[in-house]
Amino acid sequence: MKNLFLTGKKGVGKSTLLNKALNELDLSKGGYITERVFDGYYRKYVAKSISEPEENYTIIKVDSRDDSKEWFPLVFENQLVPLLDKSLSKDIIVLDELGSSENGISKFTSKVFEILDSSKIVFGVLQDSSCEFIDGIKSRDDVKIITITEKNRDLLLDEIVSILKSWI
Repeated sequence: MKNLFLTGKKGVGKSTLLNKALNELDLSKGGYITERVFDGYYRKYVAKSISEPEENYTIIKVDSRDDSKEWFPLVFENQLVPLLDKSLSKDIIVLDELGSSENGISKFTSKVFEILDSSKIVFGVLQDSSCEFIDGIKSRDDVKIITITEKNRDLLLDEIVSILKSWI
């Protein structure tokens, strides 16, 4: 088992903890992190390559005036799948974050399962939701999931780093 995911309620600090743990590891890193970027009325969710900082892709755009969303599934197929392919040369592959929105993007979800099947260390964030894609990851015997809460989020960094280092 070399697949570790953090899960928990929205805004609890999953990605913050993931980034803190990554900073403790002296490994080559691939994959992506998702950041929220504000652009006028829009809140964009951008997938940023960890190994190629110039590679970043808007995956969702939300209009704050009416909360309408524009979703870009082709970004997952045409940009994130190749990014993940390149990440297979790294020591650890980061998937921040996986959610129910990706459920119907078979090219992307197949790539995620291929990476989970690999010998690489995978470290990511799973949305606290249920769908075929997320449930498929959660039900795997080779996946360890840690639930982050407001009460435990400041206590888990050493445990997470210890788990990841044990797989090196």
